[in-house]
Amino acid sequence: MSEGAAGEALRVFVKEGKVLLELAEQESREGAVQDFIRQKISIERRESLLGLIEAAARLYRSLSVKRIQDAEDFWRRNTHCAALQDALQDLQQLQWDAFLQRLDAEAKLGTEALHRDQQLKHVPAETRLRDARTGRAVTLQQYLGGGKKILLVLIRQFSCLLCRLHLQHLQDHQSTLDAHSVKVVVVSFGCEGGASHWLQETGCQYDLLLDPERKLYAAFGLGASVWKVLNFSNMLLYAEYVVNSLPFPRGLPNIQEDMFQLGGDFVVDEHGGVLFSHCCQSPTDRPPLQDIISAL
Repeated sequence: MSEGAAGEALRVFVKEGKVLLELAEQESREGAVQDFIRQKISIERRESLLGLIEAAARLYRSLSVKRIQDAEDFWRRNTHCAALQDALQDLQQLQWDAFLQRLDAEAKLGTEALHRDQQLKHVPAETRLRDARTGRAVTLQQYLGGGKKILLVLIRQFSCLLCRLHLQHLQDHQSTLDAHSVKVVVVSFGCEGGASHWLQETGCQYDLLLDPERKLYAAFGLGASVWKVLNFSNMLLYAEYVVNSLPFPRGLPNIQEDMFQLGGDFVVDEHGGVLFSHCCQSPTDRPPLQDIISAL
């Protein structure tokens, strides 16, 4: 692609981003900001903020690249092109993250990472949960003991692609987990209908426990954030999955999910003591398996 054509493709992308941002700013002022976050930001709404993912995917395709890093390398190699540099300057002036941070502040969403001294030292084993497969009421206490350590994977909404990829990675390396006596248990704040659909779609073999009141999420200090989920860097990364034929799953139309809840990975010993703690700072922030194993 010529430098001029690349500059035009970037200019179109920036224009699309501005249109999405202007609409979001307008809609966010029409009522309670919490209603805007819950009702107006949706993967099904092409005109919502999430429309930036497809816009970025179109940009990548026009540049014949599959990663933002490759696009940035192309831009750096063509600093002599005035049209491209103008488009890059417009891109840098897009106030995307500032708007999302304002939403977090107005909605009073909190995601400050806990200091090491504040992190949970012992899991609340008597917390009442529900087994998604059987519908039975259970507690974490029932999963402790037997010489096994438990890796609790607290996921985001059921339609979270990154959560699914993380769990698939763990399943692909089950032998490593077995060698260290680690049993994976998945925790979701979703409903039973959503859980049934998720289990069918993913084929996940791990136990799935439901925590609709998010007691474990709160105990581990997991918050929610529009900015940490939809910040500009993340949107460009999400587009990479789309270009690489990994589309984002769609939730059930009759079930409202919370895409802004963050997740985490936590290992507890057979007595409930927390051996490893990782509070995700974004959907892309899951710990490498080696980090988990090294902490045991």
